[in-house]
Amino acid sequence: MTGVLPDLPLVANPSRLWLSPIAAIALFAGLVALLPTLLLLASLVGLLGMHPSVELTLLALPTLAVGVFFLAVGSVVIGDLRLRRPVLTIDEHGVFDRRVTDAPIAWTDVVEVAPAPGGGGILLALKTPLETRLSPYRAGTAGFRQPAAGLANIPVRGMDRPAKLLAETLTVLALRNGAVPPAEEAA
Repeated sequence: MTGVLPDLPLVANPSRLWLSPIAAIALFAGLVALLPTLLLLASLVGLLGMHPSVELTLLALPTLAVGVFFLAVGSVVIGDLRLRRPVLTIDEHGVFDRRVTDAPIAWTDVVEVAPAPGGGGILLALKTPLETRLSPYRAGTAGFRQPAAGLANIPVRGMDRPAKLLAETLTVLALRNGAVPPAEEAA
């Protein structure tokens, strides 16, 4: 991290180039994974002229979970692509991410800055709790649980600007405005 900033404001949006095919693939995989469940339901109501088998039941239940997961991923990606632009704005006053919060977060409200687990985002610890949203199905936050009040996770992956540039800009600006890096744990 050099401390040299790009021209501000720095704006970024979910990448249509990468996320559109990902959404299509996720929705297709989700629908295909639901087929055994649809066959099971059709056999239960007698539309197929056969009784449901144990094998079909054992196939339908796990693929139902897989199908729901992929449909959730696809819907979150489509939701991100439909957000009003710019989605992420970083300037000398703060950061505004429409995926995370409804209002900008001022740098003076940030007390600590750290990379998110997995490196897909930047965690900002805030002086006063602020309601944030986070989808565990979004690129950069996959599997990350809803942050506690006072913690904002700004995802930087899957955007039309390099993730490293966004992460470094967020970190440098937060540190310049009084935030501290996470305390080192004793070994």
